[in-house]
Amino acid sequence: MDQQSAITRIRELCIELLGERLGPQMAALAQPGFALKPASPDRPPTGRCQAGGPALLEPGTPWPQTTAGTPLSLLAVLDTQELTPWLGDQMPTRLGLVNVFSSVAGISEECTIVCADAARAVEVPAPPLAEALSMVRLHAAPIMTLPAVSGEYDTGDPVLATFDYRAEPDFDEDHWESPVEQFVQGPLREEWHFYCRDEQGFTLGDSQAFGWPHIDSSIGSRADGYAHLLTLSGDLWDDNGFERVMVPPSALRTGRFTNVVREQDGLH
Repeated sequence: MDQQSAITRIRELCIELLGERLGPQMAALAQPGFALKPASPDRPPTGRCQAGGPALLEPGTPWPQTTAGTPLSLLAVLDTQELTPWLGDQMPTRLGLVNVFSSVAGISEECTIVCADAARAVEVPAPPLAEALSMVRLHAAPIMTLPAVSGEYDTGDPVLATFDYRAEPDFDEDHWESPVEQFVQGPLREEWHFYCRDEQGFTLGDSQAFGWPHIDSSIGSRADGYAHLLTLSGDLWDDNGFERVMVPPSALRTGRFTNVVREQDGLH
């Protein structure tokens, strides 16, 4: 995929559906990300990207635990050296291998990220008390993303509420629909789904790294200015729903992943 061509097509789509005023504002928010799919003969693994399996840590790095002392599970490893060229300035290459650990048994909502130098990292199997997910090697396909417009009951991305809708010809503050639903979500929701599926080969709600997060039924930390790192679909392990990992935007620049948040969302 050529990024500039994709941006041009998204701008055309947004202007067609949202008009000459809101369309360019929405299109200007487009961000690159990756659709994460199980590797196959026609979709080779992207570097060392994986879901589940052993962690890739530097020798001597301890396996993360909850505050109660229970070992976390490895959700995924992102090989950022392979991803950085598409992401551009969003993330420095020095993050290396990004190991995402979390609780998958409902014990806690804790989530920890440990970065490792790819040249020094070794496979570290999960300790006996950790719930180990089977490993799925991942192919990362470049995509372009927009703030979520597909959530129900006004659960689109909070950034949509920052647009000024008062200049829209049909604006009525007493309308039964919110301005977000009336002027952005309603016109764009279905067509954006088709665009992602037909032109990017990506179904909203599937596994994804970076870019704007998909929102099915709820969103928490996006409203507090967090950035999307990872969405893992339960389909990878024949399950339902998906989990979203959000990080402070500064973490992608500094590599200091504090205050990481894991969110569970609805079925798809």
